[in-house]
Parts: sequence; C-alpha cells; structure tokens
Amino acid sequence: MPLALALLVLAPRSTEIIFVRHGETVANATGHYNNRTINAFSERGKKQVEALTVKLRGMKFDTIVVSPSERALRSIAPYLRATHRTATIWPELLECCSQPPSARSKPASPKVRYGSKITVPKDLVGLFTLRPGGERYIDAPTFNDGLRQIKMGWQLIVHDFGNSGKTVLVVGHSIEGGRMMEMLQGKQPLGKLRPGNTEIMHFHQTPDGKFVRG
Repeated sequence: MPLALALLVLAPRSTEIIFVRHGETVANATGHYNNRTINAFSERGKKQVEALTVKLRGMKFDTIVVSPSERALRSIAPYLRATHRTATIWPELLECCSQPPSARSKPASPKVRYGSKITVPKDLVGLFTLRPGGERYIDAPTFNDGLRQIKMGWQLIVHDFGNSGKTVLVVGHSIEGGRMMEMLQGKQPLGKLRPGNTEIMHFHQTPDGKFVRG
C-alpha cells in the first residue's frame, strides 16, 4: 500500500455529534412540573416537533441515541417513522442535575445505582431499542450522582464514536445535555450551555480528538 494511502487510512476520522433537545412541554411552557405536564407537548411544542422532523430529514445520521424520557422519545419518533429508522435508548441521557445550589454539596453514592427497567410506550414499540447493559434507569438522587451519570454518557460517546467518522444524533435535555456537551468540548460541566427546545447543535471532532461547536 502506498505510504500516502496508508496514512489516509490510519488517520483519525472526524466525528460529528448533533445534539437536539426535546420539544417544548406543558411543563416547560407553564413552569408547573408534574406527571401530567412533564411529557405532554404544548401547542408550540407540537409545531416544534413537526418542524424538527422536516429539518432532520434533510440530514444524514449513522447512529441515533436518545434519552429514555417520553418527551425525548416522542420528539424523535415522527422522524424515525418517516425514515424507517430506529434509535437506541441510553439511560445516561436522562435529565438530571436540577437540584438547587444549596443541595449540591451532598456526595454521590459510593457506586452507581440502577432502578427500574426502561419501558417504551406501546405506540412507540419498534422505533427504539435498549442498549445491551443499559436496560435500566440510573438512580441519581443527588446532584453529584447526576454529574457522574453525565460523565458516563460523555465517556460512551467518546468511546463508541470518537474518531469514527460517524455522524451521531443525540436527543436529550437542556440541563443534562448542555453539561454533557460542555464535557465533550473539554470544559467544566457548569451548566452554562442551555439548549432551547428542538434547537440543533453541531459539534465536530478536530484532529487532536477534541470537539468544537459549529
């Protein structure tokens, strides 16, 4: 094999990470969070999901990973149906770290704890698969448990897709997703990055392995 071709084959290939937050829910719109509002789309949220589906159909993805929350699943489900695709659920992408600053000094549990088995709503069965070893929710009762969960997700992205040349769509949340994207860029997960509902964020990997936005 010619040297130039060998170097091309061995050279790291840039990975593209596309992050999208779920559509606006009634809870997002009203500030009232309960079991009835947290996963129900507002009228604006329904329109956002429709527009997102159109935008995503103009893009190509090698892999799609998504938070197990119903609002995240239903934000990407119309795209999956339209394109005959499936997405993999990652428990590490579930929203966390919403505790107030006063509660952030409590240490994380000694070990990662797992809760109930993740289930997909009946009308969405066939659109989503569970990652082997990721079939259960992660129990993150404290802020620092949540940070550890986010770090686990960041490590998975780097391990599974870093320097792969793949384009990966990640569907998640504002607080958790923003912190994970900060980690991806080599920054401290301070929560300064707050994706808007159905906002599409692009990150690409540079030759040195770091990710940059844009």
